[in-house]
Amino acid sequence: MANGATKEDAEEEYKGNLLFTGCLDFSVLGKVTAKPALELQNVPSPTRFKCLSGVKVKHVLGGSGAQHCMLIDAQDRVWSWGGNAKGQLGLGHTTNTSEPKLVEGALAGKKVVGGAAGRFHSVVFLSDGTSYSFGTNKMGQLGLGSCKFSILSKKKDQEEIHSEPIKNQVVDCSSVTCGVEFTLWLTGSSVLSAGSPEFGQLGHGTDNQYNSSESSLKMYFQPQPAPRMIAALADKKVLKIASGNNHSLALTADGHMYSWGNGGYGRLGHKEQKDEFKPRQIEVFTHRMALPMDSKIACGNMTSFATIKGGQMYLWGKPKATGDTTMYPKPLMDLNGWNIRSVACGNGTFAVAAEKSAITWGTALHQELGYGPTGKKSSANPDTVKYLEGMLTREVGCAMGSIMFLIDDEEDVSTFPEWEAPATITPVEQPAKKRKGSAKGGRGRKKVR
Repeated sequence: MANGATKEDAEEEYKGNLLFTGCLDFSVLGKVTAKPALELQNVPSPTRFKCLSGVKVKHVLGGSGAQHCMLIDAQDRVWSWGGNAKGQLGLGHTTNTSEPKLVEGALAGKKVVGGAAGRFHSVVFLSDGTSYSFGTNKMGQLGLGSCKFSILSKKKDQEEIHSEPIKNQVVDCSSVTCGVEFTLWLTGSSVLSAGSPEFGQLGHGTDNQYNSSESSLKMYFQPQPAPRMIAALADKKVLKIASGNNHSLALTADGHMYSWGNGGYGRLGHKEQKDEFKPRQIEVFTHRMALPMDSKIACGNMTSFATIKGGQMYLWGKPKATGDTTMYPKPLMDLNGWNIRSVACGNGTFAVAAEKSAITWGTALHQELGYGPTGKKSSANPDTVKYLEGMLTREVGCAMGSIMFLIDDEEDVSTFPEWEAPATITPVEQPAKKRKGSAKGGRGRKKVR
């Protein structure tokens, strides 16, 4: 299940096996020069988790800015693994976990049907529409109605962290998406938001910016801890939602697409780099270009995706670290002709399930594209994962440094390598950090007297 899939998607009857690629040592996640522990080297080709032997998977859950991954198994239980600095795994502690662990607590015995991951928080929803959250509530992103942390406080230990699932204020939930520090819930046809309002990503017409004091030039953003309906979408029948790090999309029943939040690099599709504080209709997707109800939509850090009638993928924003931006939706010609089943975005990586292929591309730091130990580390253009050619990939999911592939249960995955978490971890000496002002030849260094 991609970030933003609906309850109807979640309840679609299929199951399979999880294969994964990428990071295992989440303490070095996103750090270009950092070295993973000897027992936690990056996984460059699709691999199984030994701890999931015999566990059938229904959906994979991620997020473009997430430092962790989740899945829902055939028994409607949630498993999580990855970075856990803020308790976002829901396991009752804040220790990173390199293999999936069962999330229990308040979710024990509950039927979980969907969810999503932010950088340091997670949100899931049940078959009865109730929703649970875990991780940091620093900006109110858990939707609990209040947040104890003061952004003016210098004491980090005052940050409100819930390392086990806690029921939030949302009911009748049918879909959820997470940005880095905010959450959207689809309830009926209404969209609710909570968390950080920076860039206008909550959709209420403001970024809640303020000065800490008259003598200070530093600006802060007032958290919104109570889920609040986005009024600009109140008269629209919203079918699907998707969120990137700091922007979101909403697909309506009339085939229109709305976007709001951070407008940098054209990721909102309005032909201008302007933040939108409330949902604005994307002009391209009107009249003959109206989107189908089953359109696949997704958001990355600086990109957005949607499939039109016939399955053609459209992209806008900045998909590459270098290169031009696409200020409004245009066809992604590399995927022309493919029947796309699922699309997901990491922080700078992308994955697609289409026909009997899995396709990945982007800027990868942890070999998560799955091209193998001798294959290319990154790819500017979509390319098939050769190890999965001819296999039915039901879903793809992305997080920072990780890609998940949900392989149909009819496919034989027994020949794929299996990974088991080591009993002990050998620390690796990391490269020394350069001092500010240092340069080649020793210039800028403080003299030793």
